[in-house]
Amino acid sequence: MASPFRMLRPLVLASASPRRRDFLSALGLDFTAAAADCEEPRPFPGEDPLCYTARTAEAKAVHVLKAFGGRLPNPAVLGADTAVILPFPGGSRILGKPADTDEAFAMLRELSGKTHRVVTACCLALGERTVRFSGEAEVTFADWPDAVLRAYAESGDPLDKAGAYGIQGGGAFLVSRICGSWSSVVGLPVDETAAVLIREGVIAEV
Repeated sequence: MASPFRMLRPLVLASASPRRRDFLSALGLDFTAAAADCEEPRPFPGEDPLCYTARTAEAKAVHVLKAFGGRLPNPAVLGADTAVILPFPGGSRILGKPADTDEAFAMLRELSGKTHRVVTACCLALGERTVRFSGEAEVTFADWPDAVLRAYAESGDPLDKAGAYGIQGGGAFLVSRICGSWSSVVGLPVDETAAVLIREGVIAEV
């Protein structure tokens, strides 16, 4: 299938996520994927979750840009970080990737029957300059019994996903409603990404 875009400079995806790779491939983009093997920054006390997620995305993009500095001519590096944010009275808490099935089950119980935010913050590293952008959605879980949540936790599907679920796969049944960017919940705000890549001269419309 012909791509609606053409490449103007090399693009590197600073992520090992197959879901993010699939999104860029679906746009018909030619890119290199390289995992950002740097240590993620720790949140500052009281830091807004979106600010922390954006800072993490930038750290990944800058790290990979340094690694590719001499290997590609003038590369643009796209980093991304997805956070599941569970509100509570007076604040909120980020749910990361579960360490094991027990933690996955505990996260799913916290989310069951409630509405939470999912934010994917992105950073495009362009030489000495970085561009931040993001997409988000509100996601509401149906109220499922513990036996169902435990079975899904033990399926293995939640273990590499923020908040212990994947809306694009086995965890789709958990969600009763979504308001906002579906692709951001999966891991990349596709419309915003394409717009930024065009604006910053990485790709162009055919």
